[in-house]
Amino acid sequence: MARQKEIEPKAAALNMRLPAFLLDAVKARAKAKGIPYTRYVRMLLETDVTQAR
Repeated sequence: MARQKEIEPKAAALNMRLPAFLLDAVKARAKAKGIPYTRYVRMLLETDVTQAR
């Protein structure tokens, strides 16, 4: 389901400030998965919201 949402047009933006260590950790996880870190963050958000329903 999250994969289907990935191809939908993006109509909103999110800008947030994070501690450097957290952003570095996110980037490292995304790199290990072979995907851009912004896509990884979006996938995390989609997964969490979908599971909360």
